[in-house]
Amino acid sequence: MTAQHSSSSQATLDNSFPNALREVLRVALPLMISAGTFSLVLFADRTLLLWFDGESMSAAMAGGNLFWVLACLPVGIASMTGAIISQYVGAKEDDQIGRFLWQAVWLALAMTPLFAVAAIFATRLFQWTGQPEDLIGLQSIYLRLLMLGAPGIVMETALSGFFSGTERTSVIMWVSIASGVINFLLDLLMIYGAGPVPAMGIAGAAMASVISFWFKAACYSWLLLRPKYESQYRIRAGFGFDAQRIRNILFYGFPTGLMYLTESGGFTVIVLRIGNIGDVPLRATTMAINFNMVAFIPLVGVSIATSVLVGRHLLESGPARAARSVYAAIIIGLLYSGGWVTAYLVAPDWLMSLYELNQNGEASVQAIAIAKGLLKFVAIYVVLDATQLIVAGALRGAGDTWFVLLSGLAASAVALTIGFIWEPETGLLNWWWWMVTLWIWTLATLMLLRFLQGRWKRMRMV
Repeated sequence: MTAQHSSSSQATLDNSFPNALREVLRVALPLMISAGTFSLVLFADRTLLLWFDGESMSAAMAGGNLFWVLACLPVGIASMTGAIISQYVGAKEDDQIGRFLWQAVWLALAMTPLFAVAAIFATRLFQWTGQPEDLIGLQSIYLRLLMLGAPGIVMETALSGFFSGTERTSVIMWVSIASGVINFLLDLLMIYGAGPVPAMGIAGAAMASVISFWFKAACYSWLLLRPKYESQYRIRAGFGFDAQRIRNILFYGFPTGLMYLTESGGFTVIVLRIGNIGDVPLRATTMAINFNMVAFIPLVGVSIATSVLVGRHLLESGPARAARSVYAAIIIGLLYSGGWVTAYLVAPDWLMSLYELNQNGEASVQAIAIAKGLLKFVAIYVVLDATQLIVAGALRGAGDTWFVLLSGLAASAVALTIGFIWEPETGLLNWWWWMVTLWIWTLATLMLLRFLQGRWKRMRMV
């Protein structure tokens, strides 16, 4: 066999769809486990709060959503580090990565004063949204404490981009598992109390989350500053301020952050609107969303993997190879979300039985009954939610972040406008869940049309 023939055969193998599927799994699986750890910790956090005090679970849902609204813009900007670093890798410019990564760190630190202001005005924020008076105190405590961890979550998002962008995703997995275990153990200790530690309820849950955020940031900082990365990526030598790279990350990251803000802001509006109906509908929504997150959040790992692989292959192998990675990721996403659709439709009683282990009053019993019905809505949209998430990751990996933002704005505007203009006098809970479903279907349609149109194939970020 000639060398030329051998090279041709290897290229064919490398460009095959099964090989693309294996590559996506190699990069995505640790990220799925990492994101899945986070979703399980979040699920356990809210379930433990339900068992401690039903009102605390409702307050944690609204408070946590508002926290994410306040933090998601800088988190979204920081999240683009992985996609941009992957393009540096594809362009064979590894020595530029350290300098770029420091700019993401400066951006994360610059947001700290804004988080402090949000913590100061926490109570007023919930009063402005018309939340029930008996929940505002708990919501304010939860939000105020979480804001202490906001710089940490932005920092760890930025630093983890190095490990995703260079396809060292197993590092992210192990750090996330360690953080998840710490968070869960601290939840048990601080929510319920033990020994000299008093029972702190929702405040304890928030403090456990804050510690886990900063733990991840500390782990990534320690790993990155080790000598093993210096010769190739110049992490330490890259220390300093670089205005051009700051502008680059803002140009591609700002629309991603705004997209996060649009999605989380719109969803929080809906959650707060449901909260205005009463504690039971909000508690039922929280229960259903918990199971939605267990299905959705691991797919964030597939989305990140898609973004990284598209970014690298566009510069290294070309758009055809990048497209195969996207299709492989979509298949993985459909298989995973399809399994959850079956569970939502076939076994809602079994899923909700976890909440029945320690029912906290008649309100929780009513909420569990309502939540079983809400899982049908999740089943309707979860497959398309997986699709739009993965395709959006592909578009971000190419640098098409402004379209992702505009499509998110359009989808949320459609759902919220219809929701408020034609809001019925009765059946408000189901009505707003239909609006969530409409939102996701619209978003998935726009993302798929853009991907198939193909403009992303000609984009570059470095």
